[in-house]
Amino acid sequence: MAPVQLGSDGQLVPLSGGPTSGPQPPPPGAPPPATQGVRLSLLIEFLLQRTYHEITLLAELKSEIVRFASRTRQLFVRLLALVKWASNAGKVEKCAMISGFLDQQAFLFVDTADRLASLARDALVHARLPSFAIPFAIDVLTTGSYPRLPTCIRDKIIPPDPITKVEKHTTLNQLNQILRHRLVTTDLPPQLANLTVANGRVKFRVEGEFEATLTVMGDDPEIPWRLLKLDILVEDKETGAFGSKATTSSRSSAAVRLLPALTLEVLHSQTLMLVRERWGDLVQVERYHAAKYLTLAVWNQQVLGRRTGTASVHKVTVRIDEADGSKPLQISHEPPLPACDSKLMERAMKIDHLSVEKLLIDSVHARSHQKLQELKAILKTSNPNDNSFIETALPTLVIPILEPCGRSECLHIFVDLHSGMFQPMLYGLDQPMLDDIEKTINDDMKRIVSWLQQLKFWLGEQRCRQSVKHLPTVCTDILHLSNGGTHPAGSLSKHKLFIKLTRLPQYYIVVEMLDAPGCPTELQYKYSFLSVSQLEGEEGPPCAQLLQHFKPNLELLVQDPASARKALPGAKRKMSGDQAALEPKKPRRSGEMCAFNKELAHLVAMCDTNMPFIGLRAELSNMEIANQGVQVEGDGCSHAIRLLRIPPCKGVGEETRRALERTLLDCTFRLQGRNNRTWVAELVLANCPLNSTHSKEQASTRHVYLTYENPLSEPVGGRKVVEMFLNDWSAISQLYQCVLEFSRALP
Repeated sequence: MAPVQLGSDGQLVPLSGGPTSGPQPPPPGAPPPATQGVRLSLLIEFLLQRTYHEITLLAELKSEIVRFASRTRQLFVRLLALVKWASNAGKVEKCAMISGFLDQQAFLFVDTADRLASLARDALVHARLPSFAIPFAIDVLTTGSYPRLPTCIRDKIIPPDPITKVEKHTTLNQLNQILRHRLVTTDLPPQLANLTVANGRVKFRVEGEFEATLTVMGDDPEIPWRLLKLDILVEDKETGAFGSKATTSSRSSAAVRLLPALTLEVLHSQTLMLVRERWGDLVQVERYHAAKYLTLAVWNQQVLGRRTGTASVHKVTVRIDEADGSKPLQISHEPPLPACDSKLMERAMKIDHLSVEKLLIDSVHARSHQKLQELKAILKTSNPNDNSFIETALPTLVIPILEPCGRSECLHIFVDLHSGMFQPMLYGLDQPMLDDIEKTINDDMKRIVSWLQQLKFWLGEQRCRQSVKHLPTVCTDILHLSNGGTHPAGSLSKHKLFIKLTRLPQYYIVVEMLDAPGCPTELQYKYSFLSVSQLEGEEGPPCAQLLQHFKPNLELLVQDPASARKALPGAKRKMSGDQAALEPKKPRRSGEMCAFNKELAHLVAMCDTNMPFIGLRAELSNMEIANQGVQVEGDGCSHAIRLLRIPPCKGVGEETRRALERTLLDCTFRLQGRNNRTWVAELVLANCPLNSTHSKEQASTRHVYLTYENPLSEPVGGRKVVEMFLNDWSAISQLYQCVLEFSRALP
């Protein structure tokens, strides 16, 4: 059936396409179809459902049934016409395709014409043809030759004349002299004493081994030799044939295939060179039998001096197949290599590179992978949710210490390919501790679990230090207190950090780090507030005064600023850390900062801001000065303390005192400056007894600002500030009494 669609007037309209399985894409340049069609079978089903529905609704209404029958008859008549038309829809589809193709061609013609017109009007306005080559045409037409051909073209097309025999002979003689000079000035092994110089080449012949022909490409002593030909002069005992010729590209593979004895000798020489130049005692020649086998010993712990008594030795043996000497060299390992990585096993079990050092590295690489797998199994036993992984490019075990853990915070344990020893690495950790970890895990791998627990607390402390690094604080692990034996501050947990507020030196934030139950890679943080005092005239450790644990609602204050403004600013209300809320597990991302403890940073900043106001409020309460407590101003970024009533001053009359109370509208204390030591008291006064003639003093209220510098020896917001303010208020009261009496004396 051909697809149809419903028109805007509700009539059935056939699509231009035929009975296809899906809509055909429009040709390039053609406009997109207006609507999407539906299948004819689906349309018939919809009509039947609609008919049945209307018959059900109109079963009792005869007149409606007659109208319904007429309307339905018209619909099915149209449907019949559409079905008859659909049988010939293929022709219509072909016509539509032809029409679309013609429209596309017309669009391409129009676009080409537009582009050519744009090119002629814009890009080729100043284009000019070159001058006609009249002289060249005259030469070709008159003489039949082209004498003006450029020399660069002529030199590339026309080959140069060959050199003469005299020039060739002279050149070869000069090259022979260069070769003789090079041989005289070069230290040659005694095996290469049999040589011949002729025709610009030098030929070395070692009886029973090889014959090589070399030359040089210039007279510079730094130019290396070039090998032109290599003849292998070794007899194959089984076939009776003699050596073959090898070009420069295939000489190594021919040596491995035809000269296993010579290859074994080369490997032995390479081993001696490794011992002499790079590896030293880390590799030893256990046994060597010429033309039979070579046994090397690596990772000898007794030689390394790490252990005493019986030491494990790993051996690599390269031997010639006794049954078939032409076969490649056979490699065996003792003890056998572990079945870890198939690629590592494959590289360690063959030698097709003629390099003993690469063979040793492939062998110890596989064994290093096995050692790291054993270490990972130990971690998995202690922590079933262990997320450590092994990197095979360089044998490394990456262990997350404290989740979430960035790449730089993970403990990397390498395996030294030369010695087979574990080598830990952790960014920021002291070298002596790294040396202790290395010695411990090399002696007993199971002790890495205890080290990970220590490193977890160390990393937690480092995160706390980094979180408050930008704030005015000083961090220390130990705080000596004169009453530490009797005060609760002396019984804090083992892993703790004291954060001193530099602007408020008598206050500390104490961070205790505790193990999270059931989570070996997580920590719980517990925060406390500590205040100390130093007795006047005494030197020594301070004395602890107040130790209060913070309440567990700081996280809500950090996440919801509105709730933070509702909390009482004066209360020492903080949080006891919950690692599940403090450091939620997130997917590890590149560049993500996992070390920042936003709760601790907020806690320190809040204490640094609020504690001066809390101290001032305490002094005001001690001196029985009514106040509203610490108030939040603005958008929650500033604080203030408003006084409700100022104590009366001595030496001032009762009438003046009452008038001054009516005049004072507001008295507010605020901190000014970045050092938190400058207090500003704002007094708002009204109903001045005298009228000022200054233009700026015509308002109904006057603002008076009093500034007080808090001494360094006094705590911020201490009694000294309140006493200075009361003295100034006494002076203001006496001055106001004089002004009030003067105003009464005026006519």
